[in-house]
Amino acid sequence: MINNWRFWLGLTISAIALYFTLRGIHFDEFAVTLSKAQVIWLLPAFLMLMTTLMLRAWRWSSLMGGTPFWVTFHANNIGYLLNSTLPFRLGEIGRAYVIGERTSVRMTRALSTVVVERVLDLASIVLMFVVFAQFIPMPPQFAAAAMTGAIVVAAVMLGFVVAVWQSRRVETFLLHFTRYMPRLNGETLVRRFRDLVEGFDSLRSPARLALALGQTAGVWTATLVLAYFTMMAFMPARLDEMGLTIVLANLGGALPSAPGGLGVVQFFAKQALVIPFQVPEDIAVAFAFVWSLFQQLALIVLGIYGLFRVGMSFSSVSTSTQQNQLPEAQITVRE
Repeated sequence: MINNWRFWLGLTISAIALYFTLRGIHFDEFAVTLSKAQVIWLLPAFLMLMTTLMLRAWRWSSLMGGTPFWVTFHANNIGYLLNSTLPFRLGEIGRAYVIGERTSVRMTRALSTVVVERVLDLASIVLMFVVFAQFIPMPPQFAAAAMTGAIVVAAVMLGFVVAVWQSRRVETFLLHFTRYMPRLNGETLVRRFRDLVEGFDSLRSPARLALALGQTAGVWTATLVLAYFTMMAFMPARLDEMGLTIVLANLGGALPSAPGGLGVVQFFAKQALVIPFQVPEDIAVAFAFVWSLFQQLALIVLGIYGLFRVGMSFSSVSTSTQQNQLPEAQITVRE
């Protein structure tokens, strides 16, 4: 793993982001800000974190056709544990592996629904960016980037819809295309495409699509409220501040980074508060670290508990996850 160039690229980006996050911070003022935090607000924040995790488990279970809720919940948390401790966001594969081992759903089927989740979440993030860009004073290039992102995501989603609708023609095209590309295995590409299409099959029904959209709206509403409560520990919070923070932290968190997005998430959260809202840097950085690391710690604990509940060990899951690693699974959106 340490011989992989992506591993070192992620560490480098995290180190640079961490440097710019902490640059100019007076650590005595930073320590005072942390000491004055009203930690009581972390209690409702934790309750909203649990709400978010349960909504995510419910949505994923629905996409897979109704897997047992608590197994799905623990598998999700195990995935977050792996993402917090291993590079390359291997937790996405790890949680699919747990589902494949502990339910009747195949790992490939579970992994295909992970892609569906990522599409829904990416669409939600860009939609929030578009909405907040209309009401938040920010450089014109930010608003332009929001609209461009919305167009790109709309095009990608339309492409997914067309590909699923015309799946037979896509398979024929892949087989024909790979005849001219000897290094590509047409049968393998078709098999993986079928796995992907299988994940979107759960959205063919209007009722199931509506349920998935409602669950996704619930996930991101709870995520907004979680950030709001955490910010209240440091200063009176505003929903627009939290919205832009979540959008930029998630978009930035998709960059290669150290496990858990260390440095990158905090950098983008700081910029979201300091640039458009003029929040003092020591408060913005204190919030960014508490908000992100508080969740990381909770997810690690819940992931360890999940391993115990499903009767698996960290070493066995992490080893199997790395053995099942797929190149295309690396392109993901951060939670």
